[in-house]
Amino acid sequence: MNISKLLLAGTITASSLMGHSLWLNSFDSLSKKGGHTTVGIGWGHNISIDDSVPSKMQFDSFDLIEPKGEKIALKKPFSKVEKIFEGDNLTITQSNMAMQKISFDEKSQKGTYSIALATKTGYFTKYIDKKGKTRFKREPKDKIKNAEKILSSNQINTFAKSYFAFQEWTQPKKAGHNLEIIPTSDLTKVKAGDSVTFEVLYKGKALQSGYMTAKSEQNPHANALFSSIRKGKAKFTLPNNGKWIFKTTHKKEAELTLINNASATITIK
Repeated sequence: MNISKLLLAGTITASSLMGHSLWLNSFDSLSKKGGHTTVGIGWGHNISIDDSVPSKMQFDSFDLIEPKGEKIALKKPFSKVEKIFEGDNLTITQSNMAMQKISFDEKSQKGTYSIALATKTGYFTKYIDKKGKTRFKREPKDKIKNAEKILSSNQINTFAKSYFAFQEWTQPKKAGHNLEIIPTSDLTKVKAGDSVTFEVLYKGKALQSGYMTAKSEQNPHANALFSSIRKGKAKFTLPNNGKWIFKTTHKKEAELTLINNASATITIK
């Protein structure tokens, strides 16, 4: 049985913590009779596991979506990360990645499962205060009390998904995210040199234009591959095996600028 997975993750915008990204990890240990997939949240710069998720980050939803579309709530990260040890120039804290195991048996639904994550809505406002100083706050503009002039105000939503197939590939179900990347290739058959295609949705409809980028885990400092999005479709040809991260952002300029982020990581075996 071939198992291939697509990790879909939202990328935090430049206004957030030092350009860190948010994604989902999945690690398969499957057989024809069952097995399990371990899933968890990734945070930092380098997949698959880089850093713990900050306890102040808030999540709206974190679900397993079965092949037929049913959702099962998963455990979210800790709301408070406790320190286990500190001393001798060493600190140990809880690993805050919401790791959990999904087990299968012979009677489990065959097909493509997905893990879907959405952060709570965040805000980032740039303004000039009453003393003439330029300031930044992670709050909506109507909550800035000492503003003389609002320079910009953004509403930010970040989304992540992870796909993995149990025994066979089926077309994945939508999660209903504002911005969503869905594979349209059978990822259990993808190998180095093949093309991978995606459907890109904004508010449930095909995103008419935009672009996606892709980078390989094997060479994270190399230039990214680029694909335009046309009528909700994007396509990449991947030259090597391993994990690849795809990213896209939809930005709607207005008095309150709406920014939605999504990214995708696939593993080619």
